[in-house]
Amino acid sequence: EVREWPQGMPDFAHFEEEVYEGKSRSARVRESKGRELERYVFPRPFALSSLPHKDISMQSVEKDDGEFRMYQGVWRMQPLPGCSPPGESAMRLTYAVEVSPRPYLPVALVEGRIAQDLCANLKAIRASFMGRD
Repeated sequence: EVREWPQGMPDFAHFEEEVYEGKSRSARVRESKGRELERYVFPRPFALSSLPHKDISMQSVEKDDGEFRMYQGVWRMQPLPGCSPPGESAMRLTYAVEVSPRPYLPVALVEGRIAQDLCANLKAIRASFMGRD
């Protein structure tokens, strides 16, 4: 499942609020360590909260019998005004992913596969961008 968020993803988990339900952001982060993956609770790629951003979220099909019990991630695009030569533009592209592999898959194999796919995705983005004139 892939979904575009032209105004950025809604802050379902209140990551951007300093205090939520009486708990500080850092306390909520500590509590979330080791939590089970939950559908539609996406990882948050880095972004400057003062600047707009666009997101593309993706997650595996529920109850898929592939390599992962669950796979979800977010691509975040954020314009960076003032970070390029005059007349040019700059964009920060960040990516965050959470994976729950099948028990029989070694972690190193999963990490290697994600790295390969990430490289292929970045090359495709570059090729698409370079094709524009």
